[in-house]
Amino acid sequence: MSVVDEIKQKVDIVDLVSQTVKLRRSGRTYSGFCPFHQNTRTPAFYVFPETQTWHCFGACGMGGDIFTFTMKKENVDFGEALRMLAERAGVMLHRDPQEASNVKRLVEINQAAAAFFHYQLKHHAEAEGVRAYLEKRRIDASSVETFQIGYALNSYNALLEHLRAKGFSAPDIESAGLIVASEDGRVWDRFRGRLMFSIRNRRGEMIAFGGRALADAQQPKYLNSSDSPVFSKSDTLYGLDLAKDAIRAENLAIIVEGYTDVVIAHQTGFKNVVASLGTALTEKQLAQLSRLTKRYALALDADEAGAAATERGLNLARQALSYKNAPVPVGPGLIVFKERLDAELLILEMPLGRDPDEVILEDPETWRGLVAKAKPLLDYYLDLQTRDLDLNTAQGKSEYAKRLLPVIAQVKDGVQRAHYAQELARRMRSDERVVLDQLQTFEKGDAPLRVNKIAKELPTKPQAARYDEYLIALALHAPDLITRVEFVTGEDFEDPLLRQVWETLLRYNKTAVSFDADALMAQLGDETRATGERLREASKGIQFESGETARELEATGYRLRLRRCTGELTQLRFLLAETPPEEQVELAQRVSALSKWIAEAKRALDARSVLNTSVPRHL
Repeated sequence: MSVVDEIKQKVDIVDLVSQTVKLRRSGRTYSGFCPFHQNTRTPAFYVFPETQTWHCFGACGMGGDIFTFTMKKENVDFGEALRMLAERAGVMLHRDPQEASNVKRLVEINQAAAAFFHYQLKHHAEAEGVRAYLEKRRIDASSVETFQIGYALNSYNALLEHLRAKGFSAPDIESAGLIVASEDGRVWDRFRGRLMFSIRNRRGEMIAFGGRALADAQQPKYLNSSDSPVFSKSDTLYGLDLAKDAIRAENLAIIVEGYTDVVIAHQTGFKNVVASLGTALTEKQLAQLSRLTKRYALALDADEAGAAATERGLNLARQALSYKNAPVPVGPGLIVFKERLDAELLILEMPLGRDPDEVILEDPETWRGLVAKAKPLLDYYLDLQTRDLDLNTAQGKSEYAKRLLPVIAQVKDGVQRAHYAQELARRMRSDERVVLDQLQTFEKGDAPLRVNKIAKELPTKPQAARYDEYLIALALHAPDLITRVEFVTGEDFEDPLLRQVWETLLRYNKTAVSFDADALMAQLGDETRATGERLREASKGIQFESGETARELEATGYRLRLRRCTGELTQLRFLLAETPPEEQVELAQRVSALSKWIAEAKRALDARSVLNTSVPRHL
């Protein structure tokens, strides 16, 4: 019998799946809601005890055995799933005996070293100042035990001699990364006079150490064990063995930079916090976290280092995170169907000059607030790049575009790339089409980036993407005709500033005895008033022959709504194809109504007779 067959024989699929999915017995099968896609209406996930298999008859359509379930649920490859299930089944995997023995030996050496460091911290006179330091940092005795914090004596051979006395050889101790050997054969302790943080893998095995300098002159400030067969700095997350259950339960992993940040966070009850060992978060570290959650928050300083970490995070997201299609409701009756990252990478921005442990100790509620306000990575980056720019000037807009277009151009999926291009245009209050054109030019790399064009004022007569601003300008030009376009709602405006201007304009027009543009502008908030004044100024240049203003106003209103409805129809059709038949009725009705309205609106616009048609104004 093979190892795989032995594991299958010992691990029952119903027992395995029921730890994740609430199963209900139905005859010879079990059913529940699929854990791999959103669905709360109809249980479509089935487990078949007789064949020891599972299958989802819903949106994802996946299926398999205990191995495929574990691979999907834990986001691991077959080898790791095999190891996990073997451990569950109590089955020994066949490994190279020498390799297995070596790994075990190195873990034992590190465990013995951890016990030695821990004892010295608690009992040695030399560590008195270190104990005072921990008290000052408010690390309590319970945390010292939980994290097995210790102290390396200021000696060249204290650890070496202790481990030799335990029966470990110098070559093995060197292989564990705990001593340094010179070319002439001399050896000495790698860690001397340092506060020692024990580093364990996700299974809780002792694999390495991080030593913090206690004297200002001591360099480097932090020193890690050298890489070994059981430890790689770029693969390891400090505290993951203690944080993994909380990360899974809270569906969020918070990544900080320091050992102390992790210790204090756990000590205060925030147990979903890990550290990246002083390095930038790596793809392998993120892969470990992805087995537990799809939501990650990077705690970054509000300085240049934080900005650099954000750029590294952008690169990491592109390389390490997978994508999926997902329907996203963005308003009443409006659904966006987006291809997006199958993960959420957030930025938790720290107050300037403050570390996570300081914030947590001062006020845990402040930390909770920072976590709650964490921003999506690219959104944070868009904000970050405006801090030293004035986007009210052509020069500021040009520089902003230069900084952001290269980043947006590297976003893998087209829908997400278009979204951020639109967001870039909105922030600069510039023509979306120009931004998209420049983005395409940049992606091709066949022409220099022409960004000055973006900073120019919009023409009074709109291009295809600017019916929103043009409609407001027309309404301000001819306020007596506003009632003709009251069918246009705030939902038809993608730009929130323009949406506020339009909704305020409609409310004012319904209540005012006579239209007063100054009174209207006074009702706009500080953020929207500049937009309103700009469009008011643009409206002064509009000129039409008698009778044409009303036709132009109404036609622009229909074009604006047509653009939104056409996009919604496309999205709904995508969604309809992904929806089970029993859930399609409401969507199909909406598709039918939209299709009919769009066809009638297009015929009216093509005939250039909007004012005399029976196109329904409300859907």
